[in-house]
Amino acid sequence: MDIDLHNREKTEIEAKFIWPDNLCIDDFLGVVSNIGFQYSKQMPCFQIDVYLDTPDYKLLNSDVALRIRKRGENYVGAYKSSQNQQGTIFERKEFEWLLSSNEIKLWNEEKKPAIPAIVLDVLNLHGQTLRKVLVIETQRSTAIVGSNDGFKIEVSLDEVIFRGHRGQKSYREIEIELLDAAFERFRKVVNTLQNHFQLQPAIDSKYKKGMMLVGKYSVKTPPMSK
Repeated sequence: MDIDLHNREKTEIEAKFIWPDNLCIDDFLGVVSNIGFQYSKQMPCFQIDVYLDTPDYKLLNSDVALRIRKRGENYVGAYKSSQNQQGTIFERKEFEWLLSSNEIKLWNEEKKPAIPAIVLDVLNLHGQTLRKVLVIETQRSTAIVGSNDGFKIEVSLDEVIFRGHRGQKSYREIEIELLDAAFERFRKVVNTLQNHFQLQPAIDSKYKKGMMLVGKYSVKTPPMSK
């Protein structure tokens, strides 16, 4: 499969927290405004993510996620792998590609994913079977938050339904992604918001969280150090 100009690789830096039941996006953005930032609310969106893995869950146990996302009429493939973590802030490598009309037809009719060779190389998946292991449906509310000096973050509040081998579970999460700012300033803003709302960190990716809640097998945990 050829790689076209729609494909992109980036490093994603974000903080993730569990979204309390009594918190709405307007409450959150009101505090953002009070501490001196402007914001622009985006149109809410609905997306469906289908996560893929090998029969022995190689990607899950390597802290890697491979998915096909449908948002509107677009289908986007992606893989994410964890890099570094500083407190509640995670750094992940991400690679995305758009599915062509033929690939979308194949995916919808035969449930066969079109994975670029470059991704198979990176994840060492050549010759291995990939199958659907988790579906995540997300209603997302998003706002771009910034200031006149160039600081910019994206705040997303996600209402999630995990669907897997053991049924379905609901989940709510806040993601705060760095778009344009010095890391230290981003960290301070994240800490301010976390402390104000007493937010509990979401230490796992959505893929791992969903597999722990509704996956066929439990996620491996590292042995305790002696």
